[in-house]
Amino acid sequence: MNFGAIIRKVKSRVLPLNLPSLITIYVDKSAILDNLAAYRQAYPELEFAPVLKSNTYGHSLVPVARILNSQRLPFLIVDSYYEARLLRDNNIKTPILIIGYVEPQIMLRSRLAKISFCITSLEQLQQIAGSSRKLNLHLKIDTGMHRQGVLISQLEQVIQILKDNNNLNLEGISSHLSDADNIESKSVSKQLKNWTKARDIMQQNFPTITYSHISATAGVLHTDDNIHNLARLGLGLYGISPADNTKINLKPALSMQTIISGVKKISKGDTVGYNNTFVAPRDMLIAIIPAGYAEGVDRRLSNRGQVEVNGILCPIIGRVSMNITTIDVSAVPAVKLGDTVTIISDDNASPISISNIATTCQTIPYEILVHIPAHLRRVIR
Repeated sequence: MNFGAIIRKVKSRVLPLNLPSLITIYVDKSAILDNLAAYRQAYPELEFAPVLKSNTYGHSLVPVARILNSQRLPFLIVDSYYEARLLRDNNIKTPILIIGYVEPQIMLRSRLAKISFCITSLEQLQQIAGSSRKLNLHLKIDTGMHRQGVLISQLEQVIQILKDNNNLNLEGISSHLSDADNIESKSVSKQLKNWTKARDIMQQNFPTITYSHISATAGVLHTDDNIHNLARLGLGLYGISPADNTKINLKPALSMQTIISGVKKISKGDTVGYNNTFVAPRDMLIAIIPAGYAEGVDRRLSNRGQVEVNGILCPIIGRVSMNITTIDVSAVPAVKLGDTVTIISDDNASPISISNIATTCQTIPYEILVHIPAHLRRVIR
């Protein structure tokens, strides 16, 4: 099956937005645009390129790209050729940078317009060295994270390959900080020194380089316009700070709601859920919601997390199941079948905001967000 057929098959499986849904993800358009504007105002010397990989951190790739399509951006950032193809098939016209690995044969035969590829290793560059077609490239330089990127010691070979083929257009250079959310990180200082050295070498050999970028959202706290001219805006675009000392007032864009699908009384001593991990300390009124770890309710919230029913926080009791979570609604007056339940709040101060859920689960907000399944209904508002 060719790539176009795969895309058509995926599209055919996307559910119409007007179908009934027990779970809805709300995405606040104004929050996304306000967060982008806030970063632009706080760092006027930088351009910002939104990161839309991993289903735009759970917010939904194509709808968010449509929000950003008219924002005069340098480019959108995705991880894969598949994501880039999906955006182009949905009439997204903004230039795109693919930062993840793309197989050389795909790069050489790509016909997508206004696409740039990130070169993540010397070997990848060597395999496209003889390209007979114009390719726009961003060179990833390993400044110390030791993940993707060419080593500084390999730059001489890189420069020769690029100079030997005019079809390889070096549009940008990039790197990535390994400890950017730590404002006092010694490794960041070391990486920035390595970056400055590599940047100077590349700019001396290729003075027409347009973009230099080492910073993601957290990294702007460490850098200035002498280091780079563009930042990759990921988590901050969606209203969540990856560092505690950000100076920007952000608004989370995502919230998640479902309904109560069952209510029952249990007696003191009754157990709830798998492995009987919850024992009722008193007679209780409990409810179930049709969302579990398959729908993004983290299993680590078992007996620890909360949801909100009619403005009242209700504890999660027992194990979070695959498609069901049980909650204590004893404190909710007149609770009934069909009542709205907020699983994720877009209020940063709420105990059920993404950041606070991540804290409860002893993880990072990214993990909570990207585990929200793509098939759940999104509503842009």
